[in-house]
Amino acid sequence: MQKKPFEAVGVVGLGKMGGAIATALVGKGTKVYGFDPNIKESPISGVTLLGSLTAMSDVAELIVIAVKPNLVVPVLKEFSKPTTFVSIAAGISYSQMADVAPKGSNSVRVMPNLPLVSERGAFAYFCEDPSVSQVERLFDGMGTGIRVAKESLMDAVTGLSGSGPAYVLTFLQAMAEGGLQEGLSYEESLSLAMETIEGTLVYFRNLRKAHQNIHPMEVRNWVTSPGGTTIHGLDALERGGFSTAVRDAIKRATERSKELGKG
Repeated sequence: MQKKPFEAVGVVGLGKMGGAIATALVGKGTKVYGFDPNIKESPISGVTLLGSLTAMSDVAELIVIAVKPNLVVPVLKEFSKPTTFVSIAAGISYSQMADVAPKGSNSVRVMPNLPLVSERGAFAYFCEDPSVSQVERLFDGMGTGIRVAKESLMDAVTGLSGSGPAYVLTFLQAMAEGGLQEGLSYEESLSLAMETIEGTLVYFRNLRKAHQNIHPMEVRNWVTSPGGTTIHGLDALERGGFSTAVRDAIKRATERSKELGKG
């Protein structure tokens, strides 16, 4: 059951992620007010650009802070009216927000990823109980979300799903280049690679609906026959350190999120 969308939401920062959230909200029928000192005209149809943060607090029911981590605290200090502030910045803690937000405000930390603009995002959030319903309303229909029990887990979310689209796109490009190297055109390779990645995930998701505890490696074994092409390809991946490299990427991105929180 879809939740009633907010009538008016403010978005501070209309870059890639802020713009994606603003676009998704407009698509749900929400009136979106944007503020970004780096642009003079709204880059998103349906978003009204405002000239000040004060003007935004006068009209928005909830405000999304979508600026670089080092700007979150200075931006929050500019507001004087209490409201719900949702920060999507890596590393900026709930307490850092709560300490500078106007008294009586609700603070929320969310780590979304870019696919939410196509209603397939993955995001996690940390907040106090009264703000849960507001987070769910804000991101309703944009993808799959989880509420983490400990704020420290937000760094792991950042390293996994926040940065994850970049890992997937790197893998996609590598697959396309592999096909290109073996004689397919780039467009042919890219088309096959995209459908293979998407189709496999849809297939596995459907399997999990019927068999909740099924493991990815079990399904992988179904297409890995003795002495066949797949086992040789998998051997090449592991000799290149594929699995370790992916885990290390998530670990390093998580560590960087922690570093950002220390200033």
